[in-house]
Amino acid sequence: MKAALITFGNEESYGLLFVGGELLGEGHEIRFFDAEMSDVAEQVVAWQPEFIFLSPMTTFYPSAVKVAQDIKRRLPEVVSVFGGHHAISSPQIAESEEVDVVVVGPVRGSIERICNNGERGVIKTVPTNPADLSRPARRQYYHDIPRMAGRYRKVMLSMLGCPWNCSYCSSSCGHMRDIFGHKVHKRYYLSRRPLAAIMEEAREIMQYPTQEIEWVDDDMFAGADTEEWIAEFVSIWEKEISLPMYVSTTSRYALKVSDKVLSVLKGVVNVVGMGVQAIRPESLKLFNRAWDNEQQMKQAYDRLRSLGYAVNLQGIVGLPVDDPVEDALDTIKGMQRIGPGSICSCYPLMIYPGTAMEKYCRQKGIKLNDACVGDTNSAIPHILFAPEVTKQLRNICKLGTLFVKYNIDERWMRALINIDFDDKTSQQLSMVRYYECVTDRLKEEGEKIFHDILSTMNLRY
Repeated sequence: MKAALITFGNEESYGLLFVGGELLGEGHEIRFFDAEMSDVAEQVVAWQPEFIFLSPMTTFYPSAVKVAQDIKRRLPEVVSVFGGHHAISSPQIAESEEVDVVVVGPVRGSIERICNNGERGVIKTVPTNPADLSRPARRQYYHDIPRMAGRYRKVMLSMLGCPWNCSYCSSSCGHMRDIFGHKVHKRYYLSRRPLAAIMEEAREIMQYPTQEIEWVDDDMFAGADTEEWIAEFVSIWEKEISLPMYVSTTSRYALKVSDKVLSVLKGVVNVVGMGVQAIRPESLKLFNRAWDNEQQMKQAYDRLRSLGYAVNLQGIVGLPVDDPVEDALDTIKGMQRIGPGSICSCYPLMIYPGTAMEKYCRQKGIKLNDACVGDTNSAIPHILFAPEVTKQLRNICKLGTLFVKYNIDERWMRALINIDFDDKTSQQLSMVRYYECVTDRLKEEGEKIFHDILSTMNLRY
């Protein structure tokens, strides 16, 4: 049978690559389609698949529904299958006319039930072991969507879950434990894939233009076997792969791992992204990150810098608090104190279904902003604030890198966030911020890579 896999956005659809691998393993013909193309529905219909698989983030769910509707209107017999974090958190979408199947859980165990047995509605699978994962269908993905093959940064994971329980995150451990249970979560989501499978995937990536591998959600530093695993991982990576890596972590793990591990990892990591997220204790508590504080963040930052790491600080603004602009400025000023001169990334808070933050906002009657598309470059807050507050928060996101890296005085910050930028200026600000982040990580190569990004990515402003 023919299965179309439809991807959304500018980042790799990593989960859908595993779906493709599972379909190939079951003997099905697959093809990836790029929803950034205006005629994606026409392309899918022309190929005449029996199934369409979609794994959109919450940001892209409305677009995914529209694409599915367009396809099913012309191919009434096609079966639409939704999976991923949004679908897992919102299985009730199976009641929608354009959604035939919702997979709650890993793809393993679902393909035969969908394609051979004809099951429809909500299908819950049982997470088994990361070693059971199929090989991601990268070769087919890059063949079908060449712009992703040329993407300078590729994403990999050694673990499928996150050890933290942040209130805003759809992959938080608490959220996933609620769905699958504590034991299953630990066995599947917090266990590592076999090193051989990771290296096999990396070797395949090396066949395509790649300047950096990104590892997210404390993937490198978390885990019971971190000390031994990193030593073995780095020894193989340096000899066989040798691609620089961008890894994310928290202050807690940056202080927990040994000097030996950090020294070994330094040989393959060009930048560490450290999540600050907020500075005020009450805001950290709202994020379920009360275990963190500015002093600990500063210690972690200084430790990483002393060992030669470049650090990208990350903050979130637009919280459901009484004074969101002052809270955001406190976060910016805190990052200035933690890492003066550091590159930083500032994001608007997204409210994802099923998360503790979504429940909090619902209980408080907090309305969401339909204009938010969940894109860092557009910087529109997800919470519906007054227009003036929305403008100030959006400007803080767009100007946050400038404020922290160049240590801009608070009086200048307050003046700048009140400016009404036209669309052209807003776009230029996003591009300068993006440029700073890319060139800070990739140095001399960054300039060319940045221009390649502009020519291949459909960026939103």
